[in-house]
This record gives sequence, structure tokens and C-alpha cells, in this order.
Amino acid sequence: MYNGLLRSFLITPAAFAAVFLLFAPSWSADWEVSPCVEIIEEYNDNILFFSKGQELDDFVTYVRPWVEAKYSTDRLRMFLNSGLEREIYVDYDELNTTNHDHKLVLSYGLSRTLGLRAGGYFREDTTLETELIEEGLLVDREDRRKFGGSFGFNYAFSTFLSCSADWTRRYTEYPDDPVELNDRANDTLKLAPSYVLSPQTSLFLNLIYTNTEYDDEGDTSIANYDIRPSFRHDFGEAFYVSGGAGYRYTEHESKNADEQDEHTDGFVFNLLFHRDWERVSMELLASRTQYSSADRRSVERHMLTLRGTCRLSDRFRSSLVATFRRNRVDKGTDNSDYYTVSPAFSYDLTPTITLSGSVNYSEYVYKDINNADRERFRARLFLNFTWPRLWRG
Repeated sequence: MYNGLLRSFLITPAAFAAVFLLFAPSWSADWEVSPCVEIIEEYNDNILFFSKGQELDDFVTYVRPWVEAKYSTDRLRMFLNSGLEREIYVDYDELNTTNHDHKLVLSYGLSRTLGLRAGGYFREDTTLETELIEEGLLVDREDRRKFGGSFGFNYAFSTFLSCSADWTRRYTEYPDDPVELNDRANDTLKLAPSYVLSPQTSLFLNLIYTNTEYDDEGDTSIANYDIRPSFRHDFGEAFYVSGGAGYRYTEHESKNADEQDEHTDGFVFNLLFHRDWERVSMELLASRTQYSSADRRSVERHMLTLRGTCRLSDRFRSSLVATFRRNRVDKGTDNSDYYTVSPAFSYDLTPTITLSGSVNYSEYVYKDINNADRERFRARLFLNFTWPRLWRG
């Protein structure tokens, strides 16, 4: 079933793209294609993020070719990002794999007040690294495919009042059928009316419904309702604050006899401070949100991230990212904390070639399980070849 849905989500945006490109010459279109290749050499002292005393270390090579394409007319905008990544391990070559990441986004202005947008994506990856990076949750390494599509619109009632709405459907499947992980489908509906209070301040009301259905024996489903009034205030071109606070209500249901349906609720929020100076940029992010995890659990996630960059010269830059995530399970235990610290540098060898380096320390702490904590150190060297607007018209 999912393979047929995958073809539908990819073929539909591709058909739109083909039609628009066919008639492009008559629309005075602006387009560009920018290819890129990145090579990464990494030392990793715990490649599978095992607990202390069971670590496996290795040298890993990543080769990442990808391409970005943009196309625009007075009404139409298209963006394509497509690439793959080859992971090569020196000692544990059974872990060698190829990841894919492809995304297409379309937007079209029907009038001055009404705009439409649609998109589709396909990703093939492994759960261990992706769940840690994106969600701060530890999951055993398994091959995974994710694909989906979205449709939305925005409508301006006046200069000050507007409204946007989006529907997104995502599918996740595991080709090796692991015992602890199940295929799932996820729907997200978002409605966000907004009001421009002043040239510097905008107000929003985010109404979000998310439903995740798992393909397990109990037909487990997790539905979450989120209402969050939000704002953004610009103190200047280089300094702004945005955020919101509200309430979430979550329903966890299953047909398994040993699992009881459960309803939970809680306070949710998000906050962002961003400030740029002449050579320095800093960003502080904090949030508390709900997430339906890969292993059929509703998790309340607390996140705090500090990012900073410093331009030491026209070619040389340094940065630091520090993140803390606290995960609390609505139903059951396995609560955890996840810490990461990563300083980095980059140097432009030429206008198209950049040399970068970073070190990363991570620690994962289980709050309810003794002697299961784990930590990891990684050192990386990047060589990036980019040809911006190599083809354009």
C-alpha cells in the first residue's frame, strides 16, 4: 500500500513541475541550479551509541552529493532539493549504507489575496542518527523510509488580517520489519490566523491537530490537539523575538487488552531570541511540545538550545551549538535527558570550496534505568564544493 502512495506523492508534484517548466519560456521565468558535493571524515568513539563498556569505535567517511534548483515567475515558485549520502565504515563495513533525501515545494499566487502551496518528499535513512538529531530520542539503528505530501493556502482579508492553513500527511515504513518499531501514518492539520498589530509586531493563533496511527496489533493511535497564541516582535533588522504559549490535549488509544486508553494534557510553549551584530550572531531557543515517537509513545519534550557564530575574517568563521533535551513519557517510564555540545570552524579556501571542522560530545541519560547511560565523542573534517547558480536563466 505504502509503495503506491509513495508513487502518488512523488508523481503528482513532478507532473506539476513538468507542466510549469514546459510553458516556462512564455512566462519570463527566472531559474537556477546549484550542485554541491560534501566529503566528511569522522572519528566516532561510539558508533551505535551503546552504554558504557560496550562502545564500538570506527572511522567513517560520508560522501554527500546534492543539487538545489529554484524556478520562479510572477506567480509561481518552485524549489527542489535532492541528494544522497553514502556512509562508509572502515572496520564495521556491515553498517555501510546509502541515505536519500528529496524534497519538492511549489507555491502559486492565484490572486493578490490568495496563494496556494504544495509539496512532496522522500527520505531513506537509519533511525539512530535521525531520531537523535531531530527529536533527541534514542532508538536502535534500523533502516527506514519516510515519504509524504502537503497542501496549504494563505488568504489576506486585509493589509492587517490574514489566515493560513496546511494539511500534511506522512508515512513511515521499516523494510526489515523490526519487532519494536511499526509502520505508521501521520496527519497534521494547522490553522493560523494572524494580525499585524504594528510594523514591528505580529500576532498569531496556532491551532494544530496531529494524529498518528501505528500498524501494530492494537491499531495504536495518538491524537494531539494544540492551541497556542503566538507573537513576533522585531526590535530592528537584526534583532527579533518570537514565541507562543498554550495548552495541549493528547489521546492515546489501543485495542490491546493489556493497554488502557489514556488522556493527558499539559502546558506547551516555544520561545526564540535572535540577535545579529557586525561579526557575531546569537540565537536562543526554548520549547515544550508533544511528540508521537517511533515506538508508539506520547512524549513531552523540553528543549533548550544556544547557537552562536563569530566571523573572525571574511573567510574564517567559528560557531558553537549547545543543546539540552528532556523527554518525559506520558504513559510509562523510560524518561531521559540528552545533552550535546559542538564547537566548529569553517574557512573558505576559494569562493566555491570550504574547509570545516567540528567536535561533538553527546550524553544520553536514562532517568529510570540504572547503568544504561551512554556518551559519545565525534571529531569531523568537512570539505564542501559548491557551485552556486552554475546553470541559470
